[in-house]
Amino acid sequence: MLTNVESRKIKKRPHVAIVSSALPRKCGIATFSDDVSRGIGYLLGREATCFIAVNDNETYEYPPKVIRQIEQDRLEDYVSAAETINDSAVDVVSLQHEYGLYGGEEGSYIVEFLSRLHKPVVTTLHTILEKPNPAQYKSLVEVIAFSKAVIVMNQLAINILTDVYDVPASKVHLIPHGVKDMYYIDPLYYQNELELQDRFVMLTFGFISRNKGIEVVLEALPPIVEKHPEVLYIVLGITHPVVKKHEGEEYRESLEAMVKERGLEENVRFVNEFVDDDTMNLYLGAADLVILPYHSETQITSGVLSQAIGKGKAIIATPYLHARDALADGKGRLVNFKDPAGMTVAIQELIENPDERLALAGQAFIAGQQAGWDKVTRQYVKLLEEVVEKSIAGRVKQGRVFTLPDINMEYLKNLTDDAGMVQHTLYGIHDFTHYYSSDDAGRAIVAFTQYFNLFQDASALEFVDKYMAFIIHAQRKDGWFYNYMNYQKEFPPQETSQDTFGRCLWGLGAATRVVQNRSPGFLAKSIVESSMPKVEQLTYTRAQAYAANGLDAYLILHPDYEPARKALKHICDSLMERYRQTADGTWNWFEDFLTYDNARLAKALLLGFQHLGDVAYLKTGLEALDFLISVQYQNGYFDLIGNDKWYDKGGQKALFCQQPVDAGSLTEACILAMTVTGDEKYLEMAYAAFQWYLGRNRQGVSLYNSLTGACADGLGPEGPSSNQGAESTLSFIIALVSLYRWELVGRFNTYSVYPRKHSDILSP
Repeated sequence: MLTNVESRKIKKRPHVAIVSSALPRKCGIATFSDDVSRGIGYLLGREATCFIAVNDNETYEYPPKVIRQIEQDRLEDYVSAAETINDSAVDVVSLQHEYGLYGGEEGSYIVEFLSRLHKPVVTTLHTILEKPNPAQYKSLVEVIAFSKAVIVMNQLAINILTDVYDVPASKVHLIPHGVKDMYYIDPLYYQNELELQDRFVMLTFGFISRNKGIEVVLEALPPIVEKHPEVLYIVLGITHPVVKKHEGEEYRESLEAMVKERGLEENVRFVNEFVDDDTMNLYLGAADLVILPYHSETQITSGVLSQAIGKGKAIIATPYLHARDALADGKGRLVNFKDPAGMTVAIQELIENPDERLALAGQAFIAGQQAGWDKVTRQYVKLLEEVVEKSIAGRVKQGRVFTLPDINMEYLKNLTDDAGMVQHTLYGIHDFTHYYSSDDAGRAIVAFTQYFNLFQDASALEFVDKYMAFIIHAQRKDGWFYNYMNYQKEFPPQETSQDTFGRCLWGLGAATRVVQNRSPGFLAKSIVESSMPKVEQLTYTRAQAYAANGLDAYLILHPDYEPARKALKHICDSLMERYRQTADGTWNWFEDFLTYDNARLAKALLLGFQHLGDVAYLKTGLEALDFLISVQYQNGYFDLIGNDKWYDKGGQKALFCQQPVDAGSLTEACILAMTVTGDEKYLEMAYAAFQWYLGRNRQGVSLYNSLTGACADGLGPEGPSSNQGAESTLSFIIALVSLYRWELVGRFNTYSVYPRKHSDILSP
């Protein structure tokens, strides 16, 4: 009998659902996915993978591994496919992402699929655009948000994701495009197979489309074949199915016409075949030189390039992103885009210098050995196993971005004219009798800059500029700001408002973040810096809190700017002193009353902790926030303090005329508390506070109109206000964008600021 044998932890072998196009559909992603599936099957068993196949309105005879099909443009298919996976034994989903593969604007239908999944997702990104349009940016960011990990195929892709899309580097995994495992064999072997032993073979292969740039090589060929008549340029592959559906064979026929016009019939051969493994191995093996003259600079992943490197080929390519990365350090030659003369020179040099050509081939082959499918699929399996293990342990949780309404900026845009943002409306119609306000201009800058920072929609910057112009016009010579401006763009007599100063500083600070490379950014920076002395003159708590938000935004880009740090410390110390004078263990607040936008005070101290590191700010900020929650969170919803007599210490809390700004500031403060503590109760409270807008309130009615994007001005005894002004809608948008940012980005960052339990922070 065996005794004292330690039990060994057995790692679960995951069952993987691959969501992708699938063979026999003729598609590069389908081929890639099949290679991944076969590699995983080799390591984990033949039944380890199944497919959810995405169709292009064609019918295919799929193998049994395909358990569900999605018609690309049928949204309901995405929903039912998610249900199929949820009800299956699948442990993890491997999503292959390519914009054109899925339906909806820029492939957005796949987000509906992801939002309904209960299984963790690992996404392989085949295209990452360095300069995406707003819809492309939003679609990719949302896909990444629902993924527990993302796979890219080169370092440039990591740089773009972190720099352009603000994706945490810890979420991104570099696994190269797999290549067939093979030995290096002299091209002459394959040339004999094709009866090309007397030719110098150049090859471009893969799906044929205008983006391939084949015409550039044809233009470059005449002077080459004049000196080297043995040259044979082979163009291997069928026309891309999507191109063929819309254009037929127009591009291929234009290339054939070019060949005839230039008398190149003996030097160019079109092989109109689908490039399966055997075909690729034969023709790629026979190539003395591979040419990839693509037009698209943004191509971040190229399976054709990866296969050419793996086969050990001398390569000439245009400097698209993947080629610049893969062919660096002597692994290939780069020629400028659409440069036939440069292509002629590069080809001739490599024809006439066989030693250099062989050296390039050798460097490519060595690099390709690191990307054999055996190594690649082992990395896939390791990552998939880790994600499944974390999921089983409960350490990976699905986000809730799908519970949030779409971000609709149209109502705010409609409130804006050439002067600024109209402050009030009557049943949604502009009410010019109540003027424009700097308060709303400041908040509007925050809303539009946060929206831009998340989705990179350049149209938002036009509105930022308008609100900036308003604030500049409103600034007085003494540095304070007028608040109200009439329809004639004049400022009537009015008292100086500290709150207005704070809100303007908040907006200006936000502007320095979003437009730092544009003149408005430099202007905002100069106004923020010149306003530092005024900060210490603020005596109203909410004005201080608004200013703290502006200083926070400024310090994110300029963390060592001492006047801003000093100003933020002044605000926090002032709030701390007020707290010490008023808080008694039961009433843990900064004043003997609660009025409007209360959570901003607690948030200001949390911001101070983030930038200045004083744990006392954190402890007090959390105590105050917890008190505010306890006062207002009742029976599963936030019953906010109404502006009808507010709430004095020892008195009765006003129940009606509840203000949207309170729900918004609570949402923001709770997200920040979650960020600095990791305590998920604050995330629950952030959602509860935001859902006050949507009907999780005393009256059970929504204040937000999703069709128009407008929010009612308040909640009274008879329900929502019939008016929908700027302040309420701005508070809604700022809160909504904050939650989106948490779900899309913040959730996947480690709580590096203060990763301790809430109880530890509050203990003496």
